[in-house]
Order: sequence, then structure tokens, then C-alpha cells
Amino acid sequence: MVTSCTSQNSVEFLGFDGCPNTPELHSRLVEADSSIEIIDVNLMTLTDGDPRLGWGAPTILVNGEDLFGLPASEQGSVSCRNWGDGLPSTTEIRTALEARK
Repeated sequence: MVTSCTSQNSVEFLGFDGCPNTPELHSRLVEADSSIEIIDVNLMTLTDGDPRLGWGAPTILVNGEDLFGLPASEQGSVSCRNWGDGLPSTTEIRTALEARK
């Protein structure tokens, strides 16, 4: 049984057009928990100094923190995130979301 992420958690999905992993990770996030409200954030539209620029795309933030524990870079700029071991699976996303409850 999968329990939804509680409504008190803010889930932001950071991405931008042209980043090849953005659509796939977004799809996996929706599949992991279709009941959560996802706030899509286009990194290309953020202003200099926005702390969300500290993560590359795609990234899932829950309450302003990376779902998988990656700290933000202080040299914030629009970039693609390097997922060295490949994108997290739907199951890994679901497990990480459940841990945030």
C-alpha cells in the first residue's frame, strides 16, 4: 500500500526545456505519487540569487531540500544535473517521499 506525501510538504520539480532528463524524472515523480501537488519550476525563469539555482535540472525539492540529500551549490546557475548512477526509479522516489512524512 502506498501512502501519499502529506499536504504539508511542498514538492517542487526543477527543470527546463532542453535538459534531456527533465521529462523522464517528472514522469517518474508523478508515477511515484500521483496524489501530490507538484509545483513545476522552470530554472530558466528564476532570477539571479534564487537559491533553487543551486541545483541542476532535474531536481525534486521537498520543503526546499533535495529529495535525495544533495546540497545546493553556492555557484547557482542553470545546468543539467549529473545523475552518476542514473535517474532514480519510481520506487526510489516513492520511498524517499514516504521517508519525508
